[in-house]
Amino acid sequence: MQYDDIMSSETMLYKPEYDTLGNLCTRVIERDNEYISKLAPTKLMDYNLRYFGSSLRGALDGSRMILGKLNKNPIVVHERSNIVWFPSKSYIRPECQWFAVHHILDYQAMDKKNTKVIFMNGYEITVDLSFRSFEYRIQRAYLLKYKLEKRTKLLVQYDQGRVFPRMTSNVIFDDDKDRNKTVP
Repeated sequence: MQYDDIMSSETMLYKPEYDTLGNLCTRVIERDNEYISKLAPTKLMDYNLRYFGSSLRGALDGSRMILGKLNKNPIVVHERSNIVWFPSKSYIRPECQWFAVHHILDYQAMDKKNTKVIFMNGYEITVDLSFRSFEYRIQRAYLLKYKLEKRTKLLVQYDQGRVFPRMTSNVIFDDDKDRNKTVP
């Protein structure tokens, strides 16, 4: 593994590509850069999820828990930043491409089976997926993002209601000594 294999918020797309020896690799497209990783797209995704404390299996299980049992579920790659990616096909297929939903500006039908994807930085790619199927994947990715944000907000509100009043009700601030004293 290389440090380059760690995705950032600038990473937009994992695109499968074969090297001269016939090994499946990944063309990593970032906002201002692109390079080849020696890992296949799904292995690269799993590596990044593990790097950030999860795994592809865990991300898929979490997505299924929130959205229900679907094929080609979107996944949360980085929970704190709420970064969601989705696959173009089943993640076990070698031609599967992975898209970062927050980088997609627009998409257009090219014909019945192909869709042009336009990223925020102007990069364009045609994916062998109907417009309707691509749109459905984007909708599911945003639904996952929305539901996760809603659950996180509820959790934070619940925690603040239980923890913060208890902590602040018995603390006196001593301005003269610039320290806190706890009241029994």
